[in-house]
This record gives sequence, structure tokens and C-alpha cells, in this order.
Amino acid sequence: MRSIALANQKGGVGKTTTAVHLAHGLALAGAVVVLIDLDPQGNATLGLEGMVDDSGNVSDPESPFSVLQALQDHLWLLPSPGARRNIDRGTVPDTRKLLALRDALAEAGVDWMIVDCPPRMDAWGWAGLELCERVLLPVQSEFFAMHGLSQMIQTLRAARKQFPGRAELLGVVPTMVDLRESITHEVLANLRRNLGEKLLQSLILRDLTFVEAASHGQTLFRYRLDAKGSLAYGELVREVLHGRT
Repeated sequence: MRSIALANQKGGVGKTTTAVHLAHGLALAGAVVVLIDLDPQGNATLGLEGMVDDSGNVSDPESPFSVLQALQDHLWLLPSPGARRNIDRGTVPDTRKLLALRDALAEAGVDWMIVDCPPRMDAWGWAGLELCERVLLPVQSEFFAMHGLSQMIQTLRAARKQFPGRAELLGVVPTMVDLRESITHEVLANLRRNLGEKLLQSLILRDLTFVEAASHGQTLFRYRLDAKGSLAYGELVREVLHGRT
């Protein structure tokens, strides 16, 4: 099983949007995919409400899928505990249970596990890094991007020392890109100079349709397949599956 954590210590960079579209896109490509919502705010869980498929839930308590919510298109979700209720600020994830679930899902034939981390590196964020082999960093195309990105890369170095074989940087994906703005091209050039091959070719274009889709509890792949955001995330899925062209 291949595993990717979506992480960034800075909020508002499109992390959750990227997590749900990457997971759904991989599922549409024919893979068995589990999305784990490790953000106590539960935005990924709430943003997929319109894709719930109760007929696909598994009642066998011995199956690792019994703790998951079935979604459309053969996608599975481990909901955030904070999606339906406020959780105590001191609540921390049960990492041992999460690791056991990860191993059970791998044995059950899951192809991909995508983890949406919170916009900070607290206990929930570190659990996401421990769970996953690779980390994908969404970064907004603005001038402060490199500052927050350098902090996150340092965090990944520490995580790899603590969790050998985990938290390798898969790449950085620019989000909320508006190619009509000259500043965007400057930021992208800066990212290329500093990141080289670690900057993915895929660009996630700014698209207000994302907000509409989320309000309906769907990804753009379900809500409006011809939207420019759908095409952008389709390219990201292709790049994750097949690498750079």
C-alpha cells in the first residue's frame, strides 16, 4: 500500500481540497483508496458528506473497513472525530490504533492511503507523518510561500529521523494559482530555483467552483468534471501515478 500525507504548517493553502481530490481521483483511476481525516476540524469529512454511500458500509467487526465510511466510487473515509462535535483541546490521536489500522488496510488490499493533516504540526500532524511513506506539500503561490515551506521541510527532516522510512518528501504542489497575475510567475520561478525536481509540474488553478462543490459535499470530479479545477487535479493524479512527463 502506498501512503501520502497532505501537510503544511500554514493554513489556507488548499491542503484539504488537495487531499480529497487526490484520494477521489486515485479511486476513479481504479484504485482502492482510503482517506483518513486527521484534522480535528473535520473539513475533509464535512466536504464529502454528499458522497456518502451507506449501502457500501461493512458490518463485519473483524474487517478494517468496519470503522470506515463508504463513499461513492469505491472510496473510503475514516472521519475526523471533530466533524460532528467539539473535541477537547487536549485530545490526542491514538497512534497505535492508527498504525494497526494502516497495517490491516494494507493486508486487506488497499492500494492508497491519503491522510489529511491539520494546518499545524501538533500531535495530529505528527501522527499523519508517522503513518505515511510520502508527504505532499501544497503551497499557495504567494511571496510568503518559501518561508512557510522551509519550516515544513525542516519538520520533515526531524520526522524522518524519528520515523525511519516515513515522511519522505514526494513533492510540492502550487495551489490557488492565477496565471494572469505577474506575481504568480515570479513566485513559481522562485519555487523552481529553490526546489528543482521537488516542485511538481501540476498547477492547481484558482477556481471558485471548489467552494460550490464543497458546499454540496462533493469533489469537483463529481460536481463539475469540466471545471478547470477538475482538470488541474486530474493532472496531479496523473503525475502522482506516473511521474513527470
